Amino acid sequence: MHKAQRLVQLIMLVNERRTFTVQELADECGVSRRTMIRDLAELSELGIPLYSEVGPHGGYRVLREKVLPPISFSEHEAMALFFAAQSLQNYKSLPFNNEVQSALRKFFHYLSSDLKHKIERMQQRLTFWVPPHELDVPYLKELLEAALEQRIVQIRYEASSVQERLIQPLGLYTMNGLWYCRAYCFRAMDHRVFRVDRVIGLQCEVDQSQKVDLNEENIQEWIIREDLETPLELKVSLSPEGVRRCQSDVWLSQFLKVNEDGSGTIHAHIGTSYTPWVVGFFLGLGTDAHVTHPPQVRDQIRTKLQAMAAQYGD
Repeated sequence: MHKAQRLVQLIMLVNERRTFTVQELADECGVSRRTMIRDLAELSELGIPLYSEVGPHGGYRVLREKVLPPISFSEHEAMALFFAAQSLQNYKSLPFNNEVQSALRKFFHYLSSDLKHKIERMQQRLTFWVPPHELDVPYLKELLEAALEQRIVQIRYEASSVQERLIQPLGLYTMNGLWYCRAYCFRAMDHRVFRVDRVIGLQCEVDQSQKVDLNEENIQEWIIREDLETPLELKVSLSPEGVRRCQSDVWLSQFLKVNEDGSGTIHAHIGTSYTPWVVGFFLGLGTDAHVTHPPQVRDQIRTKLQAMAAQYGD
């Protein structure tokens, strides 16, 4: 095995093992103990954070974060990765905003001159646009950390009024440029979705004894599973203008059926937690949308219309 190949293999081994002895690595790589000591010294010079401990139970261990081994990319793979990372730039806030910028700079720096020029040309012809929002999400990182560590947190949530909620975050997702947190709410004793920009205060709960077991849950699988469980059936008749406005919504457009005259219908299944959004959206379409099912949505639209009529009755 060539030395370069051995060093790459060595980076992968120390990342995997975290703790090891010189002899263990020497035996696995098929080299002498002296050669392995030289190789480990070279890894240290390359920036791999190694720490040695002497004594009968001594050895090496890796400090801080893992370091990835060198990876070769084809031209198209490099461009795909660059633009995938760049597509996040239109978000005002990310849980790892600084890391994205740093990774992009490093990645671009080590590309060939020809590939850099090609990417610069493509940036003039291709962009992944996310509608920008000026809404602040100051507790985005804290909610993600709580989801990762499965901690209960207390939030101040601004809905129709400011509420105190005790929640255990399951995970975060973004849709149409907005961030959402799926969490178990101890007040509702059920899962709920919270807009992250409406969280105006957060602190870790001292008493973690109420914690529920969400270790087997997955935010992506949860969203898909909620759709499959089909708790509410949504049926809407649309005018041609209603069709055009629903076509602009990423989620609704997949359930849209357009008739020859330009009118259309929507037949979808929604989770109960999305009911307030559905009510607000179709209420905003006025006479261009007629919700025929479910009764819960119709009743809430009717109640809001009566409240609006009373508000503007004078």
